[in-house]
Amino acid sequence: MRIGIIGAGAVGMLFGAYLSKAGHDISFLVRNKSLKELYIKTNDITERIECQIVNSIEALHPMDIIIVAVKYHDLSSLKNNLDSLPKETPLLFIQNGLLHLQFIDTLKQSNILLGSVLHGATKINRETVQHLGIGTTSIGFYKGKWQRLEQLLRSKSEQFPFQLTENIRQILFKKALLNCLINPLTTIARVQNGELIKNESYKKILRSLYEEIIEAFEDWNDLLAWEEVVSLCQNTEYNYSSMLKDFQSNRVMEVDTIVGAILAEAESRKKSLPILNTFYLLLKEMNKVGD
Repeated sequence: MRIGIIGAGAVGMLFGAYLSKAGHDISFLVRNKSLKELYIKTNDITERIECQIVNSIEALHPMDIIIVAVKYHDLSSLKNNLDSLPKETPLLFIQNGLLHLQFIDTLKQSNILLGSVLHGATKINRETVQHLGIGTTSIGFYKGKWQRLEQLLRSKSEQFPFQLTENIRQILFKKALLNCLINPLTTIARVQNGELIKNESYKKILRSLYEEIIEAFEDWNDLLAWEEVVSLCQNTEYNYSSMLKDFQSNRVMEVDTIVGAILAEAESRKKSLPILNTFYLLLKEMNKVGD
């Protein structure tokens, strides 16, 4: 298949690398015209990603599917480009959080999919992504259909597994809750994920935040166990959260799409999240560094 990827961030490059290895023709749409080659590093091996790098949306018009891999706060600048694409071209959005669903509702495309990505990845430099940890990518339809989805799913490998789900919104919400538990505290404390359960003070804060969230979203009591939060911290103990990496790189953090969306959902249920709201206000002040 011909697969277009908008954005050459860590996750977009990860998709491009493994889909290229699966035999697909990959084209990256990037703003940086000086970018000529992309690479992926796994363990101590660095490989070139077989792909084309383009700078015009017109180059993606013939694609069989387009993966939108930019962060939420960059989506609005893509509106005209996405509107110029053929209406039937399927789009796959793989953003964090929940706010991108509001943006998707403004698009004319008739076939739209959502993805939830649990891989660990980081950019070493503008050309190279490092794959830090294997996680499943869940994909589901937001609207419409796409006859070739099964062909995409067959591209999975041990290093890059896919799964089709009918509950993609539920999975996105669960990931947003997990992000709210890990991203804010690691960013404010400026620690790796594992420190949240190794350090007794951080662990108490994490537990209090977890209980606050579960009380607000009591229907999630059976879907998000405390042991799952601990396990995630253990499995990614040496990783830095995406929010902390953004802060360290002086980039705008995804505070509203990760934390703000959950606060808004709690408010719609007439619930309050005082600990998370305090983190939100602190992170909004820290985010001014990236303005």
